[in-house]
Amino acid sequence: MHLVITLAICVLVSYLFTALAKRLRISSVVGLIIAGIVIGSSALRDLVLEPNTGFVMGLGDAGLISLMFLAGMEISWRKFCKEERDAAIVSVSAAMTPFLMGLVAFLALGFPLLVSLTIGICMSITAEATTAEVLLELKKIKTRLGSLMMGSGIIDDIIGMGLFVLVGYCFTESFMTRELILLVGAILAFFSGIAAHKFIGREKHVIPHLERFLLLFAIPFFFIAMGIHFSLESLSLSLLPLSVIIVIAIVGKIFGVLLTKPLTGLGLKQLYLVGWGMNSRGAVGLAIAFVAFKVGLLNISIYSALIVMILFTTITFPFFIRRITKNNPGIME
Repeated sequence: MHLVITLAICVLVSYLFTALAKRLRISSVVGLIIAGIVIGSSALRDLVLEPNTGFVMGLGDAGLISLMFLAGMEISWRKFCKEERDAAIVSVSAAMTPFLMGLVAFLALGFPLLVSLTIGICMSITAEATTAEVLLELKKIKTRLGSLMMGSGIIDDIIGMGLFVLVGYCFTESFMTRELILLVGAILAFFSGIAAHKFIGREKHVIPHLERFLLLFAIPFFFIAMGIHFSLESLSLSLLPLSVIIVIAIVGKIFGVLLTKPLTGLGLKQLYLVGWGMNSRGAVGLAIAFVAFKVGLLNISIYSALIVMILFTTITFPFFIRRITKNNPGIME
C-alpha cells in the first residue's frame, strides 16, 4: 500500500509542476526538472520515497528509455530537409564550438580529460522539442529560420549522442555492466523513436496516447531519479565551475552559429536569433548527464551544475526569441 501511495504522489506532483510550467508558457521539461528536484530533495525524500527509493530509481531507468524514445519521436526529417545545407553547417558549428570551449576550459581548470569531454558534450546539445514549442506559439515553425533551427537541433542531438558513444567506447573500462546496458538501451530507444516517426508517423491514433501515457506514468520517474542525485549544497562549493558551464553553454552556442555567416549568407541578427533558438537543452543532455553521473564520470557537483545549466537555458531562451522577433518583424522569413 505504501508503494502505491509513493507512486501516486510522484505522478501527481510531476503532473502539477508540468501543468504549472505550461500555464507559465515555459517548457514542460522545466516543470519536470523542478518536480524531480523537489521530490528527490533531502527534505522530502524520506517522507515521500522511503522505503521505496530503490524501486523508484529502477523506474527512473525505464523513464530514461521512454524519454529517449520520445526525444527521437520529435525528430522530423521533413523539417531537416527544408534547410538541409545550412542546417548541417550551423549544427556542426553550434555543437562543436561549445564542446571545444567546454573541453578546453575544464582542462584548464584542472579537471580530468574524460570529465571535460563529458561536460563539453552536454553543452553541445540542442533540444529541438522545446524550440518547437516556442516556434509553434509564434507561428514561425514553417519559416526559413524556423526550419533551420529545427533541422540544426536534430543534427545537434545526433552529434551529441555520437560523441558520448565515442567517449564510452574509448573508455569502456569506466562503464559497469548495468550502466552500459542502460546507455545502449537509451541510444537504441532514441534511434527507435526516429525510425518510428519516419515510418509510422505521429499522426497514427495510438501514438499520441502512447506519448501521454509515457509522459504521465514513466518519464516523471527519470526526473525524480535525477533529482535524488541533485545536490543544491554542492553547488555552493563549486560556483566557479557552475558559472563557467552556464556562460560557455550560452556564449558557445551563439558564437558557434555566428561563425557560419560566410557559409550561410544569413545576416548577423538572423544568426543571433538562431543562436538563441539553439540554446535550449532537454532530454538528450539530461540523459547524458544522468548516465555519466551513474557510471562515475561526473561528481555530484558537476552533475548538479549541468542540471542547473539545462534548467537555466531552457527557461531563458524563449524570452530572447520572443523579444528579438518582436523587435524585428519579418526576421524569420
